[in-house]
Amino acid sequence: VPTPTIRPGDVLRVLPGERVPVDGLICAGAGGGSAAVDESMLTGEAALVPKRPGDRLTAGTVVYEAPLTFTATSTGADSTLAGIARLVADAQALEAPVQRLADAVSGRFCYGVMAASAATLAFWATAGAALWPGAVAAALPSAAAAGGHPALLLGVKLAIDVLVVACPCALGLATPTAVLVATSLGATQGLLLRGGGAVLERLAALDTVVFDKTGTLTAGVPALLGVDVATGAGWSPEDVLAAAAAAEAGAVHPLADAVRTAAAAASSPSSSFPAPTAHTTV
Repeated sequence: VPTPTIRPGDVLRVLPGERVPVDGLICAGAGGGSAAVDESMLTGEAALVPKRPGDRLTAGTVVYEAPLTFTATSTGADSTLAGIARLVADAQALEAPVQRLADAVSGRFCYGVMAASAATLAFWATAGAALWPGAVAAALPSAAAAGGHPALLLGVKLAIDVLVVACPCALGLATPTAVLVATSLGATQGLLLRGGGAVLERLAALDTVVFDKTGTLTAGVPALLGVDVATGAGWSPEDVLAAAAAAEAGAVHPLADAVRTAAAAASSPSSSFPAPTAHTTV
């Protein structure tokens, strides 16, 4: 069924390899089942988390190894995934200290630009045309030939040029645009910022970052770094990797994905995958 139609209390079944559509609790008893869930989108850890009846499931996580039956508890705007989206949106809406300064400066600067534009119009519509008649004819030859009001037209043209060139739009838009781009790119990389531009400003002065555990400093997916084979077994590391990838071709599991990715990388001439090395242990 479409995810927007799910309501709290609905009983859902998620198959291996599918994403959990809404927050919920695995049904109690044998009907709920046991499986492993990839929660790297929340924790950053590649290791699968075992789930049993009564455990909580979070929208956006992926089920592996077995199907799960669960009861929906939070849907739509009340789900954990929607809360993360709100966190990013709130961070983008918060003003940075430098943005408040830019807004104050650009607000006063607007009046100066408008005054300069009006002065340009007045000057070239009157004294400027008399002092430099050749400039008027060169800038607006068709208007001068038609016998219209080339001085006034030139004044309007130059006044618009002043507004376009000197308008402080870039000054007022630069900071919020930078905050929007930074928070969006951070969210795509799994980095959520609380505080918006103010946090980004403080980050620019940091030289040391301390993490409470190493499990979160991962790519979020397992990777195969090498192949060990017994010396004299008659198999090369490349053969073992190719055979493992063939065996995992139809499997839906993060470890199977890691083996297939490593085999594809090892067969690519331009790959950065480390060459398998033979050892005396299996």
